[in-house]
Amino acid sequence: MDTYEEIYQKMKSEYENQTGNTFNEESDVAIRLRVLAGEVYNVKTSMEWLKRQMFSATASGEYLDYLASQRGLSRKQPQKSKGQLTFKIVEPETHAIVIPKGTVVATADSEPVRFVTLVDKEISAGQLSVSVFAEAEKPGRKGNINLNKAVIAVSVPAEIGSVTNSVRFSGGEDIESDDELRERIKTSYLNQSNGTNRAYYEQLALSVEGIGKAGVVGKARGAGTVNVYVSGNDTEASDTAVAQVQTLMNKGRELNVDVLVQKAQLFPIELNVAVWAKSGYSAAEVRTNCSAAFKKYIGLLPVGGRMYLTALGNCLMQTGCIENYQYNVDMIDEECSVSQCFSPGTISIKVM
Repeated sequence: MDTYEEIYQKMKSEYENQTGNTFNEESDVAIRLRVLAGEVYNVKTSMEWLKRQMFSATASGEYLDYLASQRGLSRKQPQKSKGQLTFKIVEPETHAIVIPKGTVVATADSEPVRFVTLVDKEISAGQLSVSVFAEAEKPGRKGNINLNKAVIAVSVPAEIGSVTNSVRFSGGEDIESDDELRERIKTSYLNQSNGTNRAYYEQLALSVEGIGKAGVVGKARGAGTVNVYVSGNDTEASDTAVAQVQTLMNKGRELNVDVLVQKAQLFPIELNVAVWAKSGYSAAEVRTNCSAAFKKYIGLLPVGGRMYLTALGNCLMQTGCIENYQYNVDMIDEECSVSQCFSPGTISIKVM
């Protein structure tokens, strides 16, 4: 597309050709032509932007949502992670200690993640602890924390001596990004659903909030059976999401076909690599960028997929902050079963 200056120069040249006169840049004619050239440039810019919104490969935001709706898809909304918090006291009391609904506990990170209890619960007289169902205060993947991470008592009864999360919090999801939604739109064109094939069951499963991946296995339990294994993008699917998928399958399955929905078993992949940083990048920046690239690559691998070190290495190089890398000798290509899904494990990045 022509730049503003190119448009102006074309208009100036045409004016001089048509009139046979020249003008200086301070003249009234120059000012009028510059104003007009600016408006023409704005119109052309808007047209270029509008053209990009017509195709899923280049559209963004609400316009990508419109294209998704034409394929029967919608952008997945963020989800809160869920788990349990365990409250403890030092010595048993003769009275019950109430843990009210809405009690807040946080992680000890520099940017704490807060969790809120969902029900009223109490430590009965003579008991030392109680576990309470809780969820992250805000939706997003940051709420997917490992064991014993939520340890800061923000608003708890004074008698409580300590608190932690006795189980891993999972199920938290960020709002679906343009790239993720764009990929689902692309898949809907490549794998046309006909109501009976694998793509049909996958699309049903992926339409549920909190489900980022789905694997379909025909005749898993004999003729007339289908198993559907589901997970979040890099976390275990929640019980609620699995139940919603099962309900959809029961309504949409083929006649005389038994469809069973199960959680895909997580297969943690550890990253143990040495990288040579490019000049101008700090060790912290390199670790952050490479960790993000690793997690993104693992998140793109399907249920029952295969992890290739060469592909992972390409993702690390594409961060633009390293010149080379070398894996630890214990890292190898990995393949998971049809009922498994990769997830990021321990990350160890040595910056050289």
